[in-house]
Amino acid sequence: MKLRAELGTILAAVACCAAPAADLGMHRNDEWRSVPVDRVRLNGPLGRRVALTATNNLMKIDLEGAFFKPFREKKSGGGFIGLGKFLDGAAYLAKYMCDPAVTARKNEIARVLVETQGEDGYIGYFAPGACLKALWDLHEMGFILQGLVSDWELFGEKRSLEAARKAADYIMRNWTSLPDGWEFNFITDRETTLGLGHGFIRLAAATGERKYLDFARNERALLDWNAPIVLGRGKMYYGQAYGYLGTVLEQLELYGQEANPKLLRTSFRALDHMTHNDGLLIDGTGGIAECWTDDQDGEGDVGETCFITYQFLFYDRLLRLGQGDAAQLGDLMERLALNALPAAQSRDGRRLRYYTPINGHRKYWGSDSYCCPNNFRRAMGRLPGYVYYEKDGAILANLFEASTAQLDVGTAKVRVTCDTDYPVSGKVFYTLDPERPAQFAFMFRLPKWCKEPKVLVNGKLVTYPCAPGEMMSLPRVWKKGDVVAIDLPMEIRCVKGRKRQSGRFAVMRGPLLYALDTNRVKTFEKAHPLDAATVIRLDPAQLVFKPNADGGRSALCGTAIATRANVIASDWCIGPNDPEVLLTEFADEDNTLTYFRTPVIQNPLFVDDELFVGK
Repeated sequence: MKLRAELGTILAAVACCAAPAADLGMHRNDEWRSVPVDRVRLNGPLGRRVALTATNNLMKIDLEGAFFKPFREKKSGGGFIGLGKFLDGAAYLAKYMCDPAVTARKNEIARVLVETQGEDGYIGYFAPGACLKALWDLHEMGFILQGLVSDWELFGEKRSLEAARKAADYIMRNWTSLPDGWEFNFITDRETTLGLGHGFIRLAAATGERKYLDFARNERALLDWNAPIVLGRGKMYYGQAYGYLGTVLEQLELYGQEANPKLLRTSFRALDHMTHNDGLLIDGTGGIAECWTDDQDGEGDVGETCFITYQFLFYDRLLRLGQGDAAQLGDLMERLALNALPAAQSRDGRRLRYYTPINGHRKYWGSDSYCCPNNFRRAMGRLPGYVYYEKDGAILANLFEASTAQLDVGTAKVRVTCDTDYPVSGKVFYTLDPERPAQFAFMFRLPKWCKEPKVLVNGKLVTYPCAPGEMMSLPRVWKKGDVVAIDLPMEIRCVKGRKRQSGRFAVMRGPLLYALDTNRVKTFEKAHPLDAATVIRLDPAQLVFKPNADGGRSALCGTAIATRANVIASDWCIGPNDPEVLLTEFADEDNTLTYFRTPVIQNPLFVDDELFVGK
């Protein structure tokens, strides 16, 4: 176990954030509670990404030019800016960072939103004749409600809550005046109003006013909505994966209030499509041109950042409600957190992506506004809340990350410290420090990718029967200084591609996916000036893990995501000179090739992807 040299600094940071946070939507049917982000300090790759997003992205944006000007002018007849999403992400980042400068920036965003609100309650940037009716005004207002409610929940800002109430009342007053067929003029109403129902449900929880919950329940017909998974675009956005999960999330929030099983139908349909019907790619996300797909096409407009964000929200809500397999949900969140999400951000944190292809050139989005950049900030701001969960009688360590957390287990307060360099290695050490001896279960998943996990409590091997892909529960009376040591051996896996990737394989080690920057691969032989993406075939028997193998670009990538882990492979199709090929973490911003060719895919060294293997 490495020394905890930074523990004092970390605990001081926790103490500075110790002000009690508002109850973030906890309902009577929740099985697990989210741990407020200000009670968690992350000191590994996830924490560095969160901090990078706050300091090098949120704090660098031209607020007036990118966001505020249209809200002051109110001249638009269409379009989307995303200021509500921006405030929502800024609120979570500010709460986690405990940095006065970040909090001041959040306050400025909220102040401008409130100051530009009309006397009638409207908050937006549309001209009077276009309000509510034109795209994407209702969508924007739904997330404005959510951003303002987050400011109330996290910081107790009464002005923001009052502005949200006035905006919601404005929508309700004008709802019946919308022209017939407005929702089907261009796209379906679910995409037009994405975020609106969730905003009303959260506002109902914040104010205790039933009318907002009734609006979401009845006007959005959440009990009856039971749409199928539509592949590709039908009537423009009808097959939008992000829009589908947005409505699913509204149903889950309502389920937290009334536990009607009808509200779970679409959740399990979406989860089944993603995990059992080829709906997700190997990096943990999926879709093409924003829509559902099942063909495993990894090129072009795939891996929408909005979809990634809503996958996190979806998995988190299922887990808190106790619906689905908690170990599977944790594995899915981990695959996203270490691969797809960081790949949507530049090495320095400043630029963000709309799409991140598996194979092919990756591009950055050209502005700080619109949906994907703001949803990325929302995902990063909430990421600390996905590491631990709590309830009376149990703690769940969901994501393995060097961290400390202050948790409530019934009447006992427990500090948990995680020492690890995960995912460089699979050695993870949890130290539990209850304020007094306390009976509870300490729970964590054994990742499905790990063949032979080992668990020790205070140095003694645990023989409790638990297989990879299952949740380990350790109930006992815990005392200050008790240590749970988890050893998750990480072998290199050559994962067989499916459908469009059939006959190819990808390289994984533990939770990490690896890829190649084909621009770094020069022509192998002057006589064969071939595109690297079409000629490279790797021998799985020659793959070798070498931490810090490259002092150049991969080391920079390693600094960004903290693994410093590379895979060296000998290409076996070129001839006697066999050049060495460097594979780096998928999140390395210049990687362009994830699947490789092989002459014999039936080789026993090739395995199925454990997360997406049949039913």
